[in-house]
Amino acid sequence: MRHYQQWAFSLPELLITLTVFTILASIAVPHTAQLIEKNRQQASGDLLLRSLQIARAKAIAEKRTVLLCPSSSVECMEDWNEGWILKSPASNEVLSRDKISEPNSTLRWTGYRKEILFRRDGTSPTGNGRFFLCTQHGLAWQLIINRQGRIRRSEPKEDLTDAHRCN
Repeated sequence: MRHYQQWAFSLPELLITLTVFTILASIAVPHTAQLIEKNRQQASGDLLLRSLQIARAKAIAEKRTVLLCPSSSVECMEDWNEGWILKSPASNEVLSRDKISEPNSTLRWTGYRKEILFRRDGTSPTGNGRFFLCTQHGLAWQLIINRQGRIRRSEPKEDLTDAHRCN
């Protein structure tokens, strides 16, 4: 009669492995949640940046004035958290509509006017200002627009300096 040797883990070995795995998982899960939140915030900044770039490009390509303003309908409103529309002021035609989906955040605009107007040459004469997203943890990002209509992201050092905007 042949006897085969069986290979298996003992109960103490399984418990030690399970304990090590649990410790590693408890370290990784909070970092994953922070990573997901940061990616979601970055995506909302990318959406707004894309809308601004499209507005400027349409103004230049179609040689007409294009307006980006806060709204959840057809008319411009006050609150950027409700979303924004891209429209032609001459015909009042809505070209696109977007909204960030950050539940615990506030999108703010500081500028001369409540809306951003891009002229046919791509400039934004009274649109000099910045968007910033405030979250529970402070300032997430900023988008800065100059009078020439150029849009740029803020540097991390600028975000530290402007953190008071979210208080």
